Amino acid sequence: MTPTPVIHKLLGCAAAIALAATASIASQATEPQHTDGGTLLRTYCGSCHGAGGKGDGPLAKELRVRPPDLTQIAKQNGGSFPADKVRQIIDGRTPLVGHGGGDMPVWGEAFKLSSGGEEEATVKIRIEALVDYIKSVQEQ
Repeated sequence: MTPTPVIHKLLGCAAAIALAATASIASQATEPQHTDGGTLLRTYCGSCHGAGGKGDGPLAKELRVRPPDLTQIAKQNGGSFPADKVRQIIDGRTPLVGHGGGDMPVWGEAFKLSSGGEEEATVKIRIEALVDYIKSVQEQ
């Protein structure tokens, strides 16, 4: 069975994401760790979720499942922002039932690698900054 052009395109996108993430992680290993949630979202999540978190990033239409609009999380949860669940999804190292496959990068592991692989506290700070930022952009 020969892969279709769409599959080739998606494989190319996946390879580009992997290369970009690897390059970003490698370059950040020697740079100060960013803890601004907006910067983290644009840097790590923007290609899929979009710069504003609305699920409209440049790769969104190429994905099998469109990324969710992160500004609607509280609205979809009866007005309450599920910070613990969002934290676990971003971290990705603890699989969540009902979260689907492993399509989203495991940012907990990526952040750990970017900090030299030894600073779990740095990983938690960065994830918490993302969670706080996503909470701050909720539309009611």
